[in-house]
Amino acid sequence: MNLNTEGLIIREKSTGEQNKSVTVLTRDYGIIRAYVYGAKKIGSRTGAATQLFAFSELGIAERKGSYIIEAAKPKEVFFELRYDVKKIALAQYFAELSEHLAPVGENAEEYLRLILNSLMFLMQSKRDEKLIKSVFELAILSMSGYMPNIVACEECAKYEDEFMSFDIHSGNIYCSSCSKVGFKVPMSVISAIRHIVLSDRQKIFNFTLNESSLDALAELSERYTLAILQRKFRTLDFYHMI
Repeated sequence: MNLNTEGLIIREKSTGEQNKSVTVLTRDYGIIRAYVYGAKKIGSRTGAATQLFAFSELGIAERKGSYIIEAAKPKEVFFELRYDVKKIALAQYFAELSEHLAPVGENAEEYLRLILNSLMFLMQSKRDEKLIKSVFELAILSMSGYMPNIVACEECAKYEDEFMSFDIHSGNIYCSSCSKVGFKVPMSVISAIRHIVLSDRQKIFNFTLNESSLDALAELSERYTLAILQRKFRTLDFYHMI
C-alpha cells in the first residue's frame, strides 16, 4: 500500500551510517513511524525533506508491516529555529506533546495545523514565547479531549469575577465566592483561556496580555498539562534548564 500525504518530521534517529527512522505527524494518517533509507548519503533526494521539523510532501510505502518514505519534497524546513537553542528546545517540546497526543491512523489536520502555526510564530518571533507555549498546550489538550470547563463557575455558574480559581486537576473554574483550592488568576487569564479553547482555530493566537497575566497563563497551562497527562516531558525539562 502506498500513502501520499503531507507531514512534519517530529523525531529522527540514526539507524546506521546512511539510514534513519523518523516519526511523522501526517495530515491524513496521524502519527506514522517510518524508515528513510539512504537519507544521509550526499545528494540524497530525501535527506533535507526528512530532517527534524521539515514539513514535506511525502510518498510512503508499507512493506511487511513497516513504513518506508520513498519520496519527499520539502515545503518548509523551519531552519531559522536552529539558530536559537531555546526556540529549538520549545519546538522539541511541541513535538513530544504532539507525538503523545495526536492520533494514529486517523486524520490529524488540526494537530498538524496547530504545530505548524506554532513553529512559524516561534521562528518569526511574532508572538511572545510564553504565549505561543500556552496556546499550544491548551489547544492540543482541548483537541485531545481534555478541554478545561471554563464557561462559568462550577458551583454557581457565575460567568466572570475580578479573580477566579482554576483547578488544574479537573479544569473547572470557581468564582471568588465559591473558591476552592485552585490556581487564583485575574479575569484576563480566564478570558484568554476561553479564547484559546473556544474560538476559531485560526484566531487562537490573536490576543494580548500584560506581563503578569501572561506569566500566570504560562504557569497555569503548564501545570494543567502535567497534571492532566500525569507524566513529565524531558523536552520541557530541558527547555527550563536553558
